[in-house]
Amino acid sequence: MASDRDDVIVAMIPSDVVDYKILPRLPYKSLSRFKCICKKWHHLISHDVIFAHEQSRHGSPISFGSVYQYKHSINFIPIDIPGELNVRITSSSFFPLPNGTERIRITAAVNGLLLLFVQRKRDEQNDSMCSTKYQDAIYEFHYVWNFVTKEGHIIPEDDYRGWFVGLAFDPSITPACYRLVNLVQQRKGLQEEFSFEIYSSRTRKWTMSNHKIMIPQGKRISWDIFCAGRIIYWNCNPYALWFDVDEDVAGYTLLPQAENSVSQHALGVTDDGVLTSTRFSQNDTLTIWMMSKDGDWIKKFYSENIPTVSSEFKLFEPLPFTGGDRIYMEMLSNSLRKRILVCYNMNTQEMTMIGEMKGHWPPSKCLYIDYNRIARLGSLGITES
Repeated sequence: MASDRDDVIVAMIPSDVVDYKILPRLPYKSLSRFKCICKKWHHLISHDVIFAHEQSRHGSPISFGSVYQYKHSINFIPIDIPGELNVRITSSSFFPLPNGTERIRITAAVNGLLLLFVQRKRDEQNDSMCSTKYQDAIYEFHYVWNFVTKEGHIIPEDDYRGWFVGLAFDPSITPACYRLVNLVQQRKGLQEEFSFEIYSSRTRKWTMSNHKIMIPQGKRISWDIFCAGRIIYWNCNPYALWFDVDEDVAGYTLLPQAENSVSQHALGVTDDGVLTSTRFSQNDTLTIWMMSKDGDWIKKFYSENIPTVSSEFKLFEPLPFTGGDRIYMEMLSNSLRKRILVCYNMNTQEMTMIGEMKGHWPPSKCLYIDYNRIARLGSLGITES
């Protein structure tokens, strides 16, 4: 006699088919939601190279690289390590600068937005776009470029704001709004008082935060500003100041002690939100720290003899460490008048040349960008009317 209930046969799809044949074909918006399901999928979608290859095969624009400035333009160096990161590369000419641009300086690249400090010649047509307080032949302003929508925004500025403006943009929290924060310093005796001016693309206005920080006299480093989503960090050696634009909270932390006074320093953050600190000293010593949950700096990597790609080049500056087993660096050759981007594998201690950078001097800020991560964030529609 037949059973009242037939046996149910469940077909199981192998996990590797799901991971590398099905998921890579899904839209970025779906993948951004699936990252929250489990740690395995979060790592797969965010970090797995094979997964990135499968996305590339199915028409997804996958690209890693670094942006840097050259005279009046911004250039892009693709990171393509043979046998490891062979991915599709986008065009290096990815945006136009405002007409009449004399000089630019990259300040930040955050989740698909690029913040520039621009110097431009004044003309009658553009007089209404700049400050009335500084009526010189050259005027300065900040400019935000959207990698995805290919749109640029000139930031209205009623007063002079220069080298210490940072960009905050976290589309998972505030998808239609970015903020700029200007660090204002005022000396009071033997201490420094820092306050924060905030610009919102939603209101198109600058406002002053109620938060202020007092620290012993430090040294602000021009352009040494790091942005991690909604949090902006400033290097005020021996401290790192920070401001959270969503929580409206400010604070500071003591940086790891430098080996000597001339060491170069770079702040960074991993994909998991862990703050990192990288220092390179003139004796070819490279040290990388990561901040623990308790707020202590833990040494992740130390090496006294960093190799070079050739005897002509010397390590010039490390890029911020963003996790994994690789760190990207700039190397410089005065005799060859060349500047190159290299990748150092901390496990194998191998140095790989990524590409030559246009321009030799003066040096410019170079920032790592992950087009794959930017695309996975979905549409970056920014409020800017």
